[in-house]
Amino acid sequence: MPKYLTSDLAELIEAGIINAETADAIEAFYANKRESRPNWILIAFGILGALLTGLGIILIVAHNWDNFNQVTKTIIAFLPLLIGQLFAGFTILRKSGNVVWQEASAVFMIFALGACISLVSQIYHLLGDLSSFLFWWTLLSLPLMYLLRSSMASLLIWCGITYYGCQAGYFEWGKTASPWYWLFVLAVLPYYYLLSKRAAASNFANFHHFLVPMSLVVVLGTESHQQSSWMFPAYFSLFGLLHLVGTWIKHWNPVSHISGYQLAGKLGPLGLLMWFSFLWTWGELRYHYKAEFWLNAQEFHLFLLLTMLNIALLLWLHFRTQTKVFSAFNLLPFVFAILFFISMLNPLISAVMTNLLLLGIGVVTVLEGSRTNSITTLNIGLLTLTGLLICRFFDLKIDFVVRGILFIIVGVGFFLGNYWLIKKKKV
Repeated sequence: MPKYLTSDLAELIEAGIINAETADAIEAFYANKRESRPNWILIAFGILGALLTGLGIILIVAHNWDNFNQVTKTIIAFLPLLIGQLFAGFTILRKSGNVVWQEASAVFMIFALGACISLVSQIYHLLGDLSSFLFWWTLLSLPLMYLLRSSMASLLIWCGITYYGCQAGYFEWGKTASPWYWLFVLAVLPYYYLLSKRAAASNFANFHHFLVPMSLVVVLGTESHQQSSWMFPAYFSLFGLLHLVGTWIKHWNPVSHISGYQLAGKLGPLGLLMWFSFLWTWGELRYHYKAEFWLNAQEFHLFLLLTMLNIALLLWLHFRTQTKVFSAFNLLPFVFAILFFISMLNPLISAVMTNLLLLGIGVVTVLEGSRTNSITTLNIGLLTLTGLLICRFFDLKIDFVVRGILFIIVGVGFFLGNYWLIKKKKV
């Protein structure tokens, strides 16, 4: 129990506010809470120890690899995997509920699996590429996070499926990550959901809240095959959906830290709008747009799916949870879709409206940050206005003195806005 609370309890007993039995109950409550809380330092060193042990074994074996015959090499390839299985079995049978054992044995098993697959492929000269290796490594590692209830294993698998999606979808000609990436996502989502409910305020949950939206944003582009123009409204729909998912998670679990969803839902569309604030961007989009094929394009179907999910979640949150969801960032996907269709007729109108939209978002966000005393919201609004000013610096013929004055005004606004808000919070 904290030292200050011990002295406070003695003072409360002397004042007659609580009795000795109540004080003992409070002390017992904090003692049980401290015992049940996992030791994060021990967990971190357990994971680090498993990683370093695995790397040490790899270095020793690699130094003497050429001196071994094929049978010895095969035994060495499977030995770490066997050791990892023994540790995992011991953890399940005897150390169930011990977070350190669960995380360390799961991490060791995952890297032992990867080493075994790569060594066997090298020993017997099995043909394959990096995406195939990542696929089988991820597939065989999937059960570990459920069997050992390991959050670190879940994080590693999210990294693995993201790497696989990028490798197969972006870097290897003639291959695609779909549908395997999305099947992997469906396989790992239940653990993520249970973790968000069981330990919403934990570091592992916070890391997931950053990694999951980042993975979805990075890999969505692999679905572009025919009509790449439609990926822009599809991405806006994804950003809007992530922003709504963050709102939903916060509703059913208020202690959740969902800043990853909020950042993706705000900074993602703002970055794209900055790109589309240039007239030539809309012109390029119109040039690559093929009207006769868009109804059959996979990208258009993806845009429709994400838009329908947006509408469904938006209405559900509004009517079932009474949450304020009709904000600028939640409505941006629909606004951009309108601008996208307008650009097919006149790119200039879309470019002008995009600039006005950015200006409006910047001003509204600054006012919202001031009203709610949120430094993050205030700075997002100021960054939006600064980004818009920088974009116009390159394509508008404005006198350099005027440009300098504008930058000074924004810079002073940054300083005064943050200073005023910090001072307001201290009052």
